[in-house]
Amino acid sequence: MLQFFLRRVRNERGFTLIELLIVVAIIAILAAILIPNFLRARAQSQVAATKGNLKNIATALESYFVDNASYPQPPLGNTNLLPNYTRALPVDPCSGTAFGTSPGYTYAVPSNPATDYTLRTNWTVAGTGAPCFAAADPNGSNIQYTPGGGLQNTP
Repeated sequence: MLQFFLRRVRNERGFTLIELLIVVAIIAILAAILIPNFLRARAQSQVAATKGNLKNIATALESYFVDNASYPQPPLGNTNLLPNYTRALPVDPCSGTAFGTSPGYTYAVPSNPATDYTLRTNWTVAGTGAPCFAAADPNGSNIQYTPGGGLQNTP
């Protein structure tokens, strides 16, 4: 009985080289299809997080405006916005930079700070933030928030 099993193990062969190459080729094709989809989904989630961050800062700015009758002057880190209206200024998920530094978010007020402000991303076509620049709009764009216009794509 034992000889039967030993003979059977010796007669069985493993996979041929052709079979192994076909399996490797199939895995490579699947990876080539899936990896770009995962990267695009990640960039789209970062853009969604950016939009949420801009809206949260806008809410804090509006609360500041209600209490002080004007918007704070940049940079936001030096104002009473932090302890009273928001816990922390968000970090750009696409570039990983702190609020107010390039290529992250920027905050600007016009000459009359009581009227308006602009929150904006500063991504570029190449370099830091490039996946988000492409995911925000098929033609490539940054995201801007103004009180009167809301969220908009800006080239």
